[in-house]
Amino acid sequence: MKIRKSDVIWNYIGTIMSLGSNFLLLPFIIYFLDGESLGLWCVFLSIGGIVVLFDFGFNPTLARNVAYSWSGAEKLSKIDAIFTNNGEPNIGLLKKIVNTSKKIYLLISSIALLVLLTVGTLYVLHISENMSGYDHMIAWIIYSFAVFLNLYYGYYATFLRGVGAIKEINIAIISARTFQIIASIVLLYFDFRLIAVAVAYLGYGMIFRLFSKLLFYRFHNIGEKLKTDNSKVTNEDIRETFNVIWHNAWRDGLVSLSSYLSKQASVVIASMYLSLTETGIYSISIQLVTAIASISGALYTSYQPSLQAAYINKDTNKSKTLMSIAMTVYILMFWIGIVILSTIGLPILSKIKPNTVFSLPILIAISVYEFLLKHHSYYASFISNTNNVPYVKAFLFSGALGVILAILLVRGTNLGVWGLIIAQILAQAIYNNWKWPSKVISAFETNIFEMIKIGSKNIFNKVSATR
Repeated sequence: MKIRKSDVIWNYIGTIMSLGSNFLLLPFIIYFLDGESLGLWCVFLSIGGIVVLFDFGFNPTLARNVAYSWSGAEKLSKIDAIFTNNGEPNIGLLKKIVNTSKKIYLLISSIALLVLLTVGTLYVLHISENMSGYDHMIAWIIYSFAVFLNLYYGYYATFLRGVGAIKEINIAIISARTFQIIASIVLLYFDFRLIAVAVAYLGYGMIFRLFSKLLFYRFHNIGEKLKTDNSKVTNEDIRETFNVIWHNAWRDGLVSLSSYLSKQASVVIASMYLSLTETGIYSISIQLVTAIASISGALYTSYQPSLQAAYINKDTNKSKTLMSIAMTVYILMFWIGIVILSTIGLPILSKIKPNTVFSLPILIAISVYEFLLKHHSYYASFISNTNNVPYVKAFLFSGALGVILAILLVRGTNLGVWGLIIAQILAQAIYNNWKWPSKVISAFETNIFEMIKIGSKNIFNKVSATR
């Protein structure tokens, strides 16, 4: 599995479009929504983040196993995979994974919708009791069904990443995000308020999943190959495949839970102890910094199929080079992005709505936390390419510790938002921030400075070659 130049370019475009849509939509959302509605929308997103946890690790685990079957795995196993020598895709194995995924996600999404419409509705009613009218509850119902559809058909996007169809998945992202941006702006202009952003989000999900499905079946004629494959997928095959996938899926699920606790849970905590307006400003700051971090790490995402292939082929030098380039680019792009956001982005937002006050010190503190969090997460993700996830307990412990400390500091002190940030920084700094980068770097028999040197040299060579 080789990553084309066009894959890298499209991945950057897709990532910028996906996360940049936050930047493009934010001025309109801030302008057309009042402080309470803005804060409630941020709470919607955080509750939706909880429900996405019902995926419980199947997404990254399926992506790895799809990559294995596409790379010629003869058989899946709980710890690794057994590969043939010819490297030809195993369509019969891929067929089993596809059929198993459909059943898994139907169950997961149905449970998620039930939770959103019951527990989620009660919570939204509680925190919005001072809001008049029913528009916000209609928006919540629409948003709930949007989450259901996104979760149910989410496996097609996972399959695209698994087979290395980076360009194709980003075409789907760009198409769907374009619709979301246009629909949001038009509906906000006609004063649909929260309903506007909820409907636009629903449309984004439907378009993204539809394109992902079509592009997956067209990629190297996968759809035709699956149809012409004569192997039968029995219930026993599905049970066996599920058991193999579940072995690491629940571990990846705990990692996803820890990721939620490390980030989005703080928004829910804020909504419990701070005003909806304060919650909205805090959540938007997190979204902006997260967008910069994800755009900065887009190259690692592009390289992931190649990193998995390098692991399969035991090509340590290639793994080292790719990680060096990806992490060097991440470091440079992240801090350049934060400087631009601080010097240009915040002043623009302040002019759009002067009574919405963003704090530069808080933004910088969130940036430090997010940078370190994503930095060690990419190294941990590299470890997971070996179908091994040794960081589960550490991630989960740090996530839970961050939540406990945040509640204690927000309730027991006058720190407010600062209490949320300090709690999360402390929880991750004691172990994860340094443990997983040092583990990978030690395995490469190098150090961080040498990796930056390797990365910088390769970046310079690539840039020079394009002149």
